Amino acid sequence: MFEICYAKSVAKDIKYLDVKTVYAIKRKIESLKNFPDMSNIKRLSAHPLADFRLRVGEYRILFDMDWNKTVIFILKIGYRKDVY
Repeated sequence: MFEICYAKSVAKDIKYLDVKTVYAIKRKIESLKNFPDMSNIKRLSAHPLADFRLRVGEYRILFDMDWNKTVIFILKIGYRKDVY
């Protein structure tokens, strides 16, 4: 089971999203605790910010993992055109 940690910028990322979208994003982030057993996760190659991304409709959650400490770091949440 993984622990979830958020970057400070994530609060700003979700500040202007509608309630329905924020709820869907939070649900998906909570399901990340069972990380290897998930769909919609893709490993990013040569991305400067994150190693993985999770799809939630038109939005993307960029995150990194620390396998030794079993921690997932949520780094950025944004619309698919703006996040990359």
